[in-house]
Amino acid sequence: MDKTDKRKGRVQSIKLSPKFFPLDIHKSMFINDLLISIPSYYVESWGNDVLDLHDKNNFKWEIDIEYETPKELGKKTHKFKAKLTLSFAEKRSKESSYRLKWDNEFAIQLAKDYPKSFVRALEFHIGDEYYKELKYTEFDIGGFKEQLQVKIKWINNKPTVVIKEFFRVRDEAQGFPKVFKELSSYLIADYLLSSEDELLRRIQVTEWKKREEITNELNENNIYILLNRTTKEVYFGETKQSLSKRYPVTQKHHSFEDWEEYSVIQLPPETSDHSRLLIERVLIAIGAKLFPNTIYTEPSVLNDINGLKLKNKKK
Repeated sequence: MDKTDKRKGRVQSIKLSPKFFPLDIHKSMFINDLLISIPSYYVESWGNDVLDLHDKNNFKWEIDIEYETPKELGKKTHKFKAKLTLSFAEKRSKESSYRLKWDNEFAIQLAKDYPKSFVRALEFHIGDEYYKELKYTEFDIGGFKEQLQVKIKWINNKPTVVIKEFFRVRDEAQGFPKVFKELSSYLIADYLLSSEDELLRRIQVTEWKKREEITNELNENNIYILLNRTTKEVYFGETKQSLSKRYPVTQKHHSFEDWEEYSVIQLPPETSDHSRLLIERVLIAIGAKLFPNTIYTEPSVLNDINGLKLKNKKK
């Protein structure tokens, strides 16, 4: 029997997995707090045998979150460091005082896997005053809210935490899935990798991509790497233009025509031409020291068997 929700844009189990609770993906999971509150009804399900052991001498636990990526992204398992804590705030019951907090590493993973929720969270965060005047909640904007499911199990007074998909908007139903993916990657650098006081735009390094994908590269001010794995050849370059303009599909490369893959290092927009060129020359100098090349006459550290051949012809 097919147990998926057939409404447009939804892929969701009809029932939660046993002993999990549903969790709406919200702003505090990405920005500033990086935490969730454990529902009191779920805490009660742990029973007195567990809860009676928790007091002011036993209220903080260092844990690993066992996280499973969404089905559409391969259901890969990762582990992330986190803390489960019990607070003792006045006028709050013990059962409603458990918090699960993590660091940027897990927030970044969630932002990558649920880009629509991340962009919605940023929209609500940036437009805080505007949405307060409208009396909007975070979930009044952006359509369907995505959900995770969470399980916390106690073994010998130590918690184990599992987090996985409950509902994720399908890529093709997001409206602009490529924009969400690229935009979330760009904003991760600003809002998850920067300090609160200084939102400096960090460099971003893409994964290796096939040559035919270069027509999609629109960002300007780049360092880039061209690669041929079969022939073990590599090339370092810089460009003020986007790579789609630098290497149109109809144009041959002046010194490395047989490249098959590329990776882009996107520099901050304020990087000067001089700085970008300097970075390129440093990379070429390092490559020439390590790999066989035509630039230096001195022997390279690595040879053709266990290294790469540098295709740059000039320092």
